[in-house]
Parts: sequence; structure tokens; C-alpha cells
Amino acid sequence: MKNQILLENDPFYISDRIKEVDKNYFFIFNIKENRIELHRANQKGSTLSLIMPYQCLDERAIFLARKTRIENLDKLVSEIDKENEIREKKLQKQAFEQIKEVIYDN
Repeated sequence: MKNQILLENDPFYISDRIKEVDKNYFFIFNIKENRIELHRANQKGSTLSLIMPYQCLDERAIFLARKTRIENLDKLVSEIDKENEIREKKLQKQAFEQIKEVIYDN
């Protein structure tokens, strides 16, 4: 834990409130990577559970921890699939518009 700082006593009590999601959760600030990480003490292998996409601890960290729990895997995969489908359709539409532009401009 040379390059890590255990995050406790933050102003919004996020490090305490994360225990409501799972009593084994704790936050680490990884100095080397310049990021906040969510760890789970009783997890097999590495304790790292999630790399926070935010630079500060706030309500979003708790929301993300709840959302990404294993119990929500099916729902999360479904959300990802729907988002990918929307993006794919958007890319197809853009490609079609570009093709139309080339054909009708010549």
C-alpha cells in the first residue's frame, strides 16, 4: 500500500455510506494511477472491485457501486447492449448520409 491512501472521513461521508451497499467495501486513492478505487475486503484474489471514473468521492460513487454489483449483472449487460445498438444505428445512418452525399454530389 505504498502508493495508496485509504480514504476515510470524507466531507460527504461517502466512505462510511458505502458500507450500506456492502460492509466489506472501502475506497483507496491510488497515487501512482491518480485515481479512486473501490475495493472489497473479502473478495478472492485482488480486492479491487471498481475504478471510479470520477476525481472526487460523492453520491455518484455510491450509485455506481450499487449499479455494478453482481446481482445487477443481467440488467447492466442489457443496458450496455441497448446503448451499443443505438450507437450502431447512429453510425450506420451517418455512413449512409456520407455515401448519399458522395453519390449525389458527383
